[in-house]
Amino acid sequence: MVVVWSELASDLGGVALFLVWLVIPLLYLVAVGRRYVRQCQENAQAAVWARDEVRLIREEQRGRQS
Repeated sequence: MVVVWSELASDLGGVALFLVWLVIPLLYLVAVGRRYVRQCQENAQAAVWARDEVRLIREEQRGRQS
């Protein structure tokens, strides 16, 4: 076990490549997650705006009918 570890430790390029292999998927998930959250917030704001517009139109129609 010690021999294997010393061989791995001497191969710094392999260790660095392994660490990059571990880090890149995490960075990708963070980037995609942030984009998804931003899109959800924008869609929620658009939905609230549309709801408010529909509510305003209905109130105007009720006011005209009364």
